[in-house]
Amino acid sequence: MKWLGWLAPALFLTVAFPARAVENICPYTGQNQERIAQIMRIDYNDVPKLAARFCANVGRKAYNALGPDRVRKTYLGPIAGVIWVVSGDVVSPPGAPMQMAPISGFMYIIGPGGISDLSFLRWAAEIVGR
Repeated sequence: MKWLGWLAPALFLTVAFPARAVENICPYTGQNQERIAQIMRIDYNDVPKLAARFCANVGRKAYNALGPDRVRKTYLGPIAGVIWVVSGDVVSPPGAPMQMAPISGFMYIIGPGGISDLSFLRWAAEIVGR
């Protein structure tokens, strides 16, 4: 199965819930704009457009955005939320080998019901919501 070789890097970035508490930025309200700006370390005025872009996929079905057809057609689970991960954050579950986020960015919380019976995280750039 040649496609499994391609899938290996994507599986490396598939991580379970972070060990530390994270904050789901959706649903976005103007009341949490300042807090989100602090978490993401971005300008206060940029929060609404970023939140709208990523929160629009919450509730949709998650599929891989990259790879061969076979990989892109795999239903991962429902998109349950969006978090902002800062480079260096621990993104592995308790009891698992420690894995740190190599970069800062948005991650979707993928709920159970697709490829896993547990919720897990995936980089937003790797996911398409349908």
